[in-house]
Amino acid sequence: SPRCPSPLRALPARQQPSSPPATHSHESAPACARAKRLRARETARARKLTAKGRHLAQGGSSALMCALRALVLRAAAVGAAATRTSTVAIKNERASDVYCHLPTTLLPPTIHVGEAIVVAGVEVPATIRCGEDEAVVDGGGYAVVTVADDALRVDDANAFQLELNRAAHVCEAADPEGASFGPTAFVDCVYGEAFGGGVRRDDAPNAWPDLWRDTDYWRLCEPSAPSPALRSFEAAAAPGVFVDVLRETPFVALARGFVSGDECDDVARTTPAVRNLARARVGGGAGSTSFSDARETLSTNLFVDWDDAERPLTLVAARTVELASELIGETIPYEAQEPVNFLHYRSGYEYKPHSDGGGRKVGARFATTLVYCDAADAGGATVFPVPPTLKFSPKRGDLLFFEYKNGRRGTTHAACPVTGGNKTTLTMWHRLGVTPEKPWDEYENWGKFAHPFLASRYRGPTHRERVLADRRRREL
Repeated sequence: SPRCPSPLRALPARQQPSSPPATHSHESAPACARAKRLRARETARARKLTAKGRHLAQGGSSALMCALRALVLRAAAVGAAATRTSTVAIKNERASDVYCHLPTTLLPPTIHVGEAIVVAGVEVPATIRCGEDEAVVDGGGYAVVTVADDALRVDDANAFQLELNRAAHVCEAADPEGASFGPTAFVDCVYGEAFGGGVRRDDAPNAWPDLWRDTDYWRLCEPSAPSPALRSFEAAAAPGVFVDVLRETPFVALARGFVSGDECDDVARTTPAVRNLARARVGGGAGSTSFSDARETLSTNLFVDWDDAERPLTLVAARTVELASELIGETIPYEAQEPVNFLHYRSGYEYKPHSDGGGRKVGARFATTLVYCDAADAGGATVFPVPPTLKFSPKRGDLLFFEYKNGRRGTTHAACPVTGGNKTTLTMWHRLGVTPEKPWDEYENWGKFAHPFLASRYRGPTHRERVLADRRRREL
């Protein structure tokens, strides 16, 4: 076969022979001799290149074979890059042993009652057959197949993550002080407990870091206690609501019972967009937003009509802006802000560590508020994982505030996986300097966004005025 250049790297460009250097009558004899030798070498090189070029130009079979070989190797490289694999756990919940088949994998003859096996490197999509039932495993990463009495149920990486969480709690309970387990031994224990001992660390070596980052992050999200308050005070913007300060710099605080369950229900009932949930996106610059594996939640934008001062969404948004203004010490404009982002976290959903912004540039995000309309039954804490760490375990109606006006340092936060129930939040990102003439999206490179109520203005009373007026009515 012909000797071909590698098709996976560019060939260096050949330089054409340069013009022979000019000689002058006053050059010395040695210089003339060197010039003659140089001209002779370059002339020989030019003839060699010309002969090689003539051979290739004649369409010789070796050139054609090289081109074909390059195409084949490139196609193979593209195919290899496109191959997706998954680590699949198969649990037998039937009352009898079962035999399962997965293409291109070697499974044991039977999976016994109540047992599980874990198979790595399964090319997906793949059809799994257990007895007379079959199902399709799709999506790279991790999956869990449950062999039930009447069908096969295929769950995604969330189910794998939740099983590792269950096993980790078993290991933590066995050694709550961490005296016996170092980081490596703890993870070995998790693998030994997960899926009834059916997973070997060699089968899924990256499952723990892929799904739980590391043991410290898991402990912060799961068994650790919420951070205590440094101090508390009654909010002037929301009389009767007490603010607990968790950190002074960068400032982090919470307000328990900031809204009632009925108020959250009214927002959902009177805002049709809540029913149009889709996978959340992240701002990525380059004039667009995109999906990210780091953010696993359902989301929709709720646009505030500031002209309708009595609408449930307007009431909650105005109250939130007023409290945020008090906590940050500056007046935040109601209008021209980003829409309220309604987030819904199902079991297993999370938002991995990230930051929302940083700095005091006009029009940039500088603070975030989260109003928790539903709190998870288990998991779902909001944490700040960079030491000194913080943890907030919300209850329904609570608000969390944090600012990053002086930069991102210390503001990295995460929504821990929901391990039971659901969680919903009304998220607002606050900006200074935005106006109806220059709204928030003109300060970002995410493209243009809808502003259905950009011309609306809030002319209603503040929440404080409403509360005090209601108190006076009650005293009469």
